[in-house]
Amino acid sequence: MNEILTQKLAELGLSEDHIAKLAAEGVGSDADMAMLTADEVKQVSGCGLIAAKRVAAVFAPITAPLPSGLAALVETVAPNAEILEGNAPSPAQVSSFATSLGIDPSMMTAFMFSGMAGGAGMDMDISAMLPIPQIVSGYNPKRRDMVYMFMGQLEKRLGSPIVVINHDGSVNHTLTIKYVNDLDEGRESAEDDVYYDDDSTPFEVVRVGVDAQSVYDGDPLVPGKALQKSGMGTGRVNWNGVSLEVRQVAYYASTVTHELDVANDTHAAWLRDHLKSTSNRLVFQGLCPKALSVFNDKSRTGELPNLRVTLSRTGPRRPELMPRRRRVMTRGDLAGVGKTEEDL
Repeated sequence: MNEILTQKLAELGLSEDHIAKLAAEGVGSDADMAMLTADEVKQVSGCGLIAAKRVAAVFAPITAPLPSGLAALVETVAPNAEILEGNAPSPAQVSSFATSLGIDPSMMTAFMFSGMAGGAGMDMDISAMLPIPQIVSGYNPKRRDMVYMFMGQLEKRLGSPIVVINHDGSVNHTLTIKYVNDLDEGRESAEDDVYYDDDSTPFEVVRVGVDAQSVYDGDPLVPGKALQKSGMGTGRVNWNGVSLEVRQVAYYASTVTHELDVANDTHAAWLRDHLKSTSNRLVFQGLCPKALSVFNDKSRTGELPNLRVTLSRTGPRRPELMPRRRRVMTRGDLAGVGKTEEDL
């Protein structure tokens, strides 16, 4: 807590013990004090009710009046209503969202729509004022709503990707909350965007807006290419159920030692015959001994690849309202006979 704030609190009747308790809860500036009610000041510091009300009154934020005609626009809407691409949230959405978080809706609306924010929209970063657990818990990369936009602010302020995902690509909200809290407290970001939980299990970290479920298993024989959902890869090799260590050895054999040639039908046939869900890395002992050696070296230094491919999106996924129409004729388009591409 800075000296100026300490002096202000002392002048308002708080003792050193009261001030120390507020500092222990993370209060360090006037803005932090503005977020506390009189009851919260009393509960945290242990001071009397009158002193707490005096402190809360001094630091209470000044609520700017809404611009002319804006108050009439504030109505009840769903807090998680989707915001169209390129549009700013409406006053009704902001008000309803603030109410759902227990925040004064007029204060948040004033922040976002008055001159304090440079105009309507998300110009002003107010992510520090919002409860992290409630924001993260409502995050869905498929929906561009208020939570989605505030998550973007939070990520920008913290300076690194913040969304922890499960191995099936879904968002792990519990670990994301823990990771964001760690970053907010000043801890370093996860190295190589790999976050470890309390059991030392690795989880990937992606940016806000990336559809977490667009993270797929990569083809060990062709780096950067995603396997089909069935597990089928290049050369009709089915990797479904094959252990990660086997796929990692195949990756090194194909890309580092070149003991496997993806274009060689004999190699592809061998893989189809020998790779099973019960296979371990020693299945390559006769065909790819050099790749096994590389795997062992990388395993000791913790440099094994995760063989995952991220197909990111620029925005959240939405269901299409109408089926897509072809813009170019094909040989099977009998309905387009006699018409030019422009006619279609």
